[in-house]
Amino acid sequence: MKTTTKTRDISALENLLQDARSEADKLRERLKKFEQILLSTRLIMGHELKRPTTAITGYIDMVLELEESISQNAERHLSKARSECDLLNELNMFFLELLKTNTEKEALGGTEIDVEKFFDEMILHLPEELNATERVRVSIPRNSVHFQLNPNAFKIILANVVENALLYSPNSTPVHVEMEQVVDKRHVEERTILKIQVVDRGEGIPKDSLKKIFHPFVRLNEDIYGSGLGLTLVRSLVELHGGNISIQSTANRGTTVFIALPEASPVDLDEMP
Repeated sequence: MKTTTKTRDISALENLLQDARSEADKLRERLKKFEQILLSTRLIMGHELKRPTTAITGYIDMVLELEESISQNAERHLSKARSECDLLNELNMFFLELLKTNTEKEALGGTEIDVEKFFDEMILHLPEELNATERVRVSIPRNSVHFQLNPNAFKIILANVVENALLYSPNSTPVHVEMEQVVDKRHVEERTILKIQVVDRGEGIPKDSLKKIFHPFVRLNEDIYGSGLGLTLVRSLVELHGGNISIQSTANRGTTVFIALPEASPVDLDEMP
């Protein structure tokens, strides 16, 4: 009788331990998601918001220096300044959106977008000296044009990865971007993802640097402007979107960035601010 009771007690303890492990795993995952959200918002405030505000002041200074010819060029530069102001407003809204993210859900909410049109508009916001409109070659199959994503996260991800490819490759070389909608059967549950590849033929990334390329403040070339936070932000946003990112590179031959973004759940309009 005592043996039976003891066996039951041990079994009950084992069940309690199993439940405790399960709850600990859930808590660990929630804490990880909270860390990603806080890191993303902190990086947006400290990294992304600086770019449009810097551009605004730069364009305004250019207009002031035009003097006699100001009437011929003011409209173009002021339009660019207004565009950067709009981007600043979008990022502020995204900041609020990240803070409201339900961490029990797998990914950020999204809306259906025209990927090709979205990409073309994003390219126009990159620094003029990179000559992005001439150098970037994009390929998107017709069946992959419409996809449901978080537009603000998608814009930041694309802008940072494409800008890096342009910065770290010679001005005379193109950057190839391929995006295609495919079914991902390797995931626990079958899902539709947008596969993105950004390929450059630049200086490449040394093997020892590849291991830490997503760490904050890592810069491969001190002569190129930047804070070293861009790829850290990109990875955080990709993971918040429920996707993944990886990089392959060969010194002096170029770099390829691989991104997989699953379709986002529709935004619940009743929960919008």
